[in-house]
Amino acid sequence: MTVQDASAKSVSKPPLRPVASNVEPELDWRPGRPVVEVNAVDKVYGNGTVALKGADLTVKGGEFVSLLGPSGCGKSTLLRIMAGLGGISRGSVRWWEQDYGVVGQKGRKLAFVFQNATLMPWARVRKNVRLPLDLERAKTGSEAEAAVDQALAMVGLNKFADAFPRELSGGMQMRASIARALVTEPNLLLMDEPFGALDEMTRNKLNDDVLRLWQARNWTVVFVTHSVYEAVYLSNRVVVMAARPGRIVEEVSIDAPYPRGPEFRVSTEFADYCRRVSQALERASQMGEEVQS
Repeated sequence: MTVQDASAKSVSKPPLRPVASNVEPELDWRPGRPVVEVNAVDKVYGNGTVALKGADLTVKGGEFVSLLGPSGCGKSTLLRIMAGLGGISRGSVRWWEQDYGVVGQKGRKLAFVFQNATLMPWARVRKNVRLPLDLERAKTGSEAEAAVDQALAMVGLNKFADAFPRELSGGMQMRASIARALVTEPNLLLMDEPFGALDEMTRNKLNDDVLRLWQARNWTVVFVTHSVYEAVYLSNRVVVMAARPGRIVEEVSIDAPYPRGPEFRVSTEFADYCRRVSQALERASQMGEEVQS
């Protein structure tokens, strides 16, 4: 089920909605096949604000792609569109080379991790993590409990299943939010700057956890961040956006091997990639300033 964009009244098309079908298309797991394709997408709000202009982005299976750009460049808007959570004014979006109707079928699930943990404060961690399963009614009883236990174990929170969110640190709350996304066993994980409010040590630890899970679970990840260092450390591709209007202007491939660790963060290779991405970000910022002037 999709959610209408909560912004000002929009002139955009409504969000794409699942299409009922009794025939499940054959899943193509060949490496490099498109998982989500954004084609010439514009997003214009009712007040005339152009949030996105001509956005083109294809994310392939197994990739870890970071979206990086100045504030107001449309990173979160683009991510929400990729999740089917917001309408578009022009262009098209496809998942697994088909329409949104394939999402939710076997082997075709996406999950979204928001900037804030967005946990229900009155519910224990276990109940928070189980919420997607209860809404989907895909698993019940012992099967659902087993899925919750597995998701909590993945993020190291199995000993805190009965805690309330207020009893957890900020980093632990975000782990619970990630576990809630993992419980549905997604193939496409969309993360909207989930670690931006955390201290550097906690952020680095969670970066390592996400990379470990990405490799172990064969996910495809799209990750929004304001941090050049985080984008370079996590990604095999960094997509740089400019603002006013929001658009994709450059891409930088990060060819460093995985797994990555503390030694990569202090390497000359890491520094070189950060320099290249920083230069691309500076060019993108100047583009926005030129348009504004």
